[in-house]
Amino acid sequence: MKTKEEIRHYLDARFSPSEDDMVQIVRNDFDRILNSAASCALITVEGAMPVLAEQLRTELEALHIEADLDVVVKISYHPTSEISFDDLCSLLTVIHEFAPQVNIVWGCGTDAKLVETDYSILLLIGTSAE
Repeated sequence: MKTKEEIRHYLDARFSPSEDDMVQIVRNDFDRILNSAASCALITVEGAMPVLAEQLRTELEALHIEADLDVVVKISYHPTSEISFDDLCSLLTVIHEFAPQVNIVWGCGTDAKLVETDYSILLLIGTSAE
């Protein structure tokens, strides 16, 4: 598990000031969790559907989540591709399975570094107690 400072550094490398407002708001949500949580876990997965949902499930199972703060999720796809509503719902449902008591704050946008058939997920989970 990374420390909050390591997570901040990672997020600084992933978000640039030139990104559009929607993505910038998502970064602010990540900062809100980092600033208010006693501890955090960062999950990053990348791949094609439906393998991506299973990778996310595996990562979440390993954490044994006891989160009681918001979960923040950034889902990205290649600019020439798109993501279906069903795929988004599948990913959010996987998260909800492991953290049903929290609000999920999420945003979706493009990432030119991705392969056209792949998606990426950046997920931050915070807890109020160690």
